[in-house]
Amino acid sequence: MKFKKMLCLGIAAVMSVTLLAGCGGGAAKTGGQQSESDANTAVTDNTGNEQDSSGNTPDEGNTDGAGGVKGANEDMPNTQTTDETLRIGLSAEPSTIWGSGVGKVENEAQIISSAIMDRLVNVDRNTGDVYSMLASEWEWVDDTHCTFTLRDDVTMSDGTPLVADDVVYSAGVWMDINANTDTGRFLAGAKADDEHTVTIEFNTAAPDFLNMIAWSNFGIVSEDEVNAAGGLEEAAKNPVIGVGRYKFKEWKSGQSITLERNDDYYDKDYAGYYKEIVFTFTQDSAARAMAVQSGDLNVAWDMPISMVNTYVGSDTVDVVMHTFGQNTRLFYNMGPKAGPTADLKVRQAIDKALDFEAIAMVGTAGTVPAVLGYFDLNSKYYNETFTAEERAVDVEGAKALLAEAGYADGLELSLVGMQDQNPIFTVIQENLRQVGINLTINIVDTPQFVEAANGGDYDLIHVGDLVDARYPAMMTFYRQSIIDTFCIGGPKYTTPEVDAAVGALIEEKDEKKAQDQAAELEKIWKDEMWFSNTYSEMKAAVTSKGLKGYNTIERGFIDPTGFYK
Repeated sequence: MKFKKMLCLGIAAVMSVTLLAGCGGGAAKTGGQQSESDANTAVTDNTGNEQDSSGNTPDEGNTDGAGGVKGANEDMPNTQTTDETLRIGLSAEPSTIWGSGVGKVENEAQIISSAIMDRLVNVDRNTGDVYSMLASEWEWVDDTHCTFTLRDDVTMSDGTPLVADDVVYSAGVWMDINANTDTGRFLAGAKADDEHTVTIEFNTAAPDFLNMIAWSNFGIVSEDEVNAAGGLEEAAKNPVIGVGRYKFKEWKSGQSITLERNDDYYDKDYAGYYKEIVFTFTQDSAARAMAVQSGDLNVAWDMPISMVNTYVGSDTVDVVMHTFGQNTRLFYNMGPKAGPTADLKVRQAIDKALDFEAIAMVGTAGTVPAVLGYFDLNSKYYNETFTAEERAVDVEGAKALLAEAGYADGLELSLVGMQDQNPIFTVIQENLRQVGINLTINIVDTPQFVEAANGGDYDLIHVGDLVDARYPAMMTFYRQSIIDTFCIGGPKYTTPEVDAAVGALIEEKDEKKAQDQAAELEKIWKDEMWFSNTYSEMKAAVTSKGLKGYNTIERGFIDPTGFYK
């Protein structure tokens, strides 16, 4: 069993470091190990008792935290259907609904397409177990070939049955249109063995590939229905294609996208409570939350933790918070354009100066402690690389290291980051000021962030790292073949030894050996201080009072198909 420290929830996101450090709580048990960290983090029920991902209360009598906060993936499945409409508020309107058809990856598009296009397999977000969706069974032929047997009771949107050629066509779209993204760059081909059997070839050995192709961008469509819709570009805008729990109905540009329940869905164990799901788009988080309060929305998704925290205990709305298997890290520039951070002593000094508990307090509203290892706390590959004592602030130790590096009189550094993490950067800035480092915070938009990251134009950069499974895309920042062509963030630095070790870790079939291999890598990163782990990222939402069925898909994206009253 692992332990999580429940810190007090009732704080605003921007507080002084002194106030943050003074807010604490006792340790409380959580549920057992989980290989998929989309399961909710330990939260509290309405009695104040902490719950694990299944809704159990493993430590009776614990009253840390604030009551009324829900997790994800904890309610029983719905069993009823109604003629009601579910309204979900997203922060942005997607440019496409079927991103894989035009080579785009947009969060909002992934959420919507997941409801209308099923994949070969799906994942239990509490356990990480892969289970059947369009494929009834599968078998690994060797390390890079997997054969899937398709269900024989699936009818596509055009009325034709699902066949192996549909999977072959879909795989071709993934590879041809998405060659430079995770959707296509790890695939080598697909072949129909017969009408209901298809073999997919991967170009990298990775036992967790099946977990990856459960992502919403791997929805199965047929060539005939795409052509009937007018081709790839038109189908991406008007996706009456594929098969899913819901069907596309209407897109009012600038206003809403509407889906309708698929009453002919092949899986008769599924019941969609809502007849229609309407997505609206409002960048203003406060406006989305107020729309839930007024009854105009049922769900305001992807809300700032600090704002959601103000609704805890509300009589009119519910609050949802959960981890999703992604840790954030402060990466140090060690590449060709590196300045002072190329010096190990400088990197170690920064690490000693940081108040990790305060950073985690701001980043997670006090629900999850500072990260002590590379993998997510609930991952089967988790290692506690740092002790809590090693994470303690050491101002004098940091100053001594800076002096040894030749910066006894101070140091100027810059950090590149996004607006939503600015409160965290403020804490980091204050931490570094205590040891004589003046940190300039550069808040940029997404294109500028990617440009700076890929160009190496930064001293420090704070970016999330998805580590809920050993995907072939995992540890992107340390694989030279990926750094050279596809990298958002990271140190722009690795060694042949680390590169080979990362590859071996991803390919290892034995999970215990993989955990041990991860520990060896983490020791290297710790000794050389390539980055500083900060906190487990959180997703948060405001929902209608009593709304059930808050489930997630990959990366903590919301699953719109499971809600009910």
